[in-house]
Amino acid sequence: MLYLKVKSIALHMDKAGYAEFVRLCREHAEASAKDEGNIKFEMKYVRLPFAVKVTFLELWKDRESLNRHAEESAKRGHVALIDSMRSYKETVEREIEVEDIDAIVKGKK
Repeated sequence: MLYLKVKSIALHMDKAGYAEFVRLCREHAEASAKDEGNIKFEMKYVRLPFAVKVTFLELWKDRESLNRHAEESAKRGHVALIDSMRSYKETVEREIEVEDIDAIVKGKK
């Protein structure tokens, strides 16, 4: 069983803060992609006037891998910095069990 997790963060900030926030999110994505049990970890972002929206798309081998990743991520310095930069945030997080990722990607399920 695979686990898909999508997390989207939108927040307001100035241009200098935006660049640092995106850098830290990239650092998080690169570190997370190396975590045991990760199949895919992507980061995408959209720059808006005085705001940025970052979306992480994560695919994990199993629930245990996802849980370990969450525990390890909480210990990483860049995650604490990301959290501290949020002056306003809107977070949408969704997690689903996936039996056939190809069918999900192709819209068959």
